[in-house]
Order: sequence, then C-alpha cells, then structure tokens
Amino acid sequence: PVGVLDCPGDHCPGFYRAGNLPPDHPWFGRPVPCSCALRRQAQQCARLLPVELRRMTFATFQAAPHQGEALKFAQACAADPWQGPPLFTLIGPNRAGKTHLAAAITNALLERGEPIWFMGVPALLDDLRNGYADNTYHQRLLAVQQAQLLVLDDLGAEHTPAGEPYAVAWAHDKLFQIIDYRLLYQLPTIVTTNCLPDMLPPRLGRRLSDARHGMVVPLKPARKA
Repeated sequence: PVGVLDCPGDHCPGFYRAGNLPPDHPWFGRPVPCSCALRRQAQQCARLLPVELRRMTFATFQAAPHQGEALKFAQACAADPWQGPPLFTLIGPNRAGKTHLAAAITNALLERGEPIWFMGVPALLDDLRNGYADNTYHQRLLAVQQAQLLVLDDLGAEHTPAGEPYAVAWAHDKLFQIIDYRLLYQLPTIVTTNCLPDMLPPRLGRRLSDARHGMVVPLKPARKA
C-alpha cells in the first residue's frame, strides 16, 4: 500500500508524511499511517463489521465446483489487493455468495491488520445524506473516496420503488464520484452487484466493465442437488 511503513518502536507517533507521492495524490502532504496505526484502524473497522459478516470467511464459504474461479480471484484479491487493477466486481443473482466472498476478503485483510471499510450501498447513501444536516457531507464523502480499501456491497439496491427521479439521479452521481475518484488514484475497491453493467447507469456501467480499470467476475448460485 502507498506510504505504509513498519512501526519504528515504542515512541512511534503513528503517522508520518510520505515524501514519494506526486502532488496530485490524495495523500500528498497528509499524515500517512504507520503500520501500528493501520492495525488500530483495522481493529476499529472490525468492531464496526456486523457479527453476521464476521462469520463470512473463506473457510466458511462452501464453493460449488462451478464457483471455483470466483473463489480463486477473491483469494488473490485478499492476498494482495494492491496488485493489478483497482476495481474487483463480483456480479450475480441473489444468494450466489457475492457478499460472502466480499466479506471473506474483508475479514482476511482485517486479520492482517489492514483497515478496510465494508459498506452496503443504501446505508452509505443514507450516511451521506445525513451529512447535509450537520454540515459534514463533504468530510463523509472524502472519507469514503480516500479510504485505503473499500467494499461497496449491493450496488444497484439504491433504486427506489417509486422511481423518484431526483433521488435516483443523486444516488448514481454520488456512486460515480466515489468509484471514479478511487479509480483515478488506484485505490482498491471491491463491488458486489446483482446488475449487469448494461443495467446500471451508463457512466457506472462503463467503469465496472472496462478491463483497464478492473475485473468483473460472474458468480452463479450453487446448483441444487
């Protein structure tokens, strides 16, 4: 990861300023966490992760034979999310195991002391809206955009049954801003969705399906006996 240093010892301040970042990098001039600070952040992320998601690990994922390829890609992402394109998308119908694999990646990284945010898309959008009330909207948006590692679970669930045009357009605009920012700065992002790229708004669909930015891995449900 960009800027991560091993802890120098008992008197570590927890943060330092990286001297090898370009001026347009989002972490340029900002305090960058040492490995000890990252471990503390990972512990906080783990505490915020719902108990049900903490149980979703690679050990508890019962992969059917036809799901082996998706499992292999997820394990590779967990081993080194900084290797290769920054966007990893798991796509498939309900109960195919997308959230389980995304949570398994999350738990593997947290266990290694690497902080990663796991956020359901509807809950994320609600949190951003709440920022308008207390003037923290921009801080909340930047925190998501600049998170070292991020999982966006259930992209596409932001659609409203009533089809409120403004609410849907706002949601799609925020999601595009988050994903586009993270792609620009090569920040690893894991997405799960029930929607094929052509079912999403064009800008989002193009980002997810562009092989220059990442990988889309289809995941089919386990077949019934």
